[in-house]
Amino acid sequence: MARTHDLTVGNETKAMLKLALPMIAGNLFQQLYNVTDTIIVGRFIGPNALAAVGSSFSVMVLLNS
Repeated sequence: MARTHDLTVGNETKAMLKLALPMIAGNLFQQLYNVTDTIIVGRFIGPNALAAVGSSFSVMVLLNS
């Protein structure tokens, strides 16, 4: 059974943090992935591939956020 949480009842700060923390964690993991990808591609594949990774970052942020 799915749990529901009423955001209109109780402590507002606690409810908003429970809602926001998973999204913040997901964004941090996405940033970590992008930094790791940039380091690996820049070091081992070359500048053209690094440019492709850099140009696709904004599209990935748009899709994930």
